[in-house]
Amino acid sequence: MITSSPSFALALADGRACAVRIVVPPGPAPAAGWPVAYVLDAHQFDLMRADPSGLPGLLVGLAPGEPADRVWDYTPRRHDRPSPPPGNAGHAGRWLRTLDRVSARVAADHPLDGRRRVFCGHSLGALFGLYVLTHRPGAFDGYVLSSPSVWWGNRHALRLLRRRRAWLCVRGLPALGIQLTVGEHEQGLGPDDADADPDEQARRLAMRQARGMVDGMHALAAEFARCPGLRLRSAVLPGRSHRTAPRDALMPGWHWLLQGLRD
Repeated sequence: MITSSPSFALALADGRACAVRIVVPPGPAPAAGWPVAYVLDAHQFDLMRADPSGLPGLLVGLAPGEPADRVWDYTPRRHDRPSPPPGNAGHAGRWLRTLDRVSARVAADHPLDGRRRVFCGHSLGALFGLYVLTHRPGAFDGYVLSSPSVWWGNRHALRLLRRRRAWLCVRGLPALGIQLTVGEHEQGLGPDDADADPDEQARRLAMRQARGMVDGMHALAAEFARCPGLRLRSAVLPGRSHRTAPRDALMPGWHWLLQGLRD
C-alpha cells in the first residue's frame, strides 16, 4: 500500500504558493535511500501515482497554486527579445529556485538516494525540464521529457540546446539519461478528433502542423545524440495524442532511467 506524506504549500516571494504532494512506496527505504522523481503538475502526479507498475521510489509533485500560472512559471525568458513579455512570462529561473527549495525540504524529511534523482515533465513541464538541462544539467541524474513544447518562443528550446550543446558535453551531460517522447497524433489528426466538425478538424490540424511537435522532438533528439556517451531514448508513441502521451512516457521513463543509474 502506498502511503502519502502530508501535502504542503510552499510560500513564494511574490505572495503566491507552490503546491507540493508526496507519496512514499510501501516498506522500509533502501539502505541508500529512496530514488526520487519530481513531476510537474497535479494531473501528471496523479497519473504516475496510479500507474499499475507501482512506484519505484519517492514521488514528489509540485505545481503553482494556480494551475494557469504554469504558462509563466515554466517558460524561459527569451534572449532574442529586448525585454520580457508582459504578464510575468519567462520565470523558469525563478521556478528552478522553487524546485531547489522543495528538494531541500523533501531531503530533510525523507532518506533519499542522491545518485538517483529524476525529473519528469509533460508539455510545458517538459519545456521547463529542457531549461533545467541546459542551465544546470547535474540538478538531476535523469530527465523524462514527454511532448515538450518545442514550438514555444519560435522554437526557443532547440535554438538554446544548439547554442549550449558543446558546453553541456563538457559539463558532464554524458553521465545523464534522457527520455524524449511525443504522441503519434500530435502533428496531425487522431481518433480523438473524429467527432469534431470539419472546420474544427481543419483548425486543429493547422495548429498542430504549425507547432511541429513530432518534428521538433526528432530535432531535439538529434542534438542530444551528438553528445557522445549520453544515454538517450527517443520515441514517437503510437496511437497517442498530446493528452494521452504521458501514460506511455512518464512512469515507463522513470523505470527505464533507474535501470541505468548507479545502485
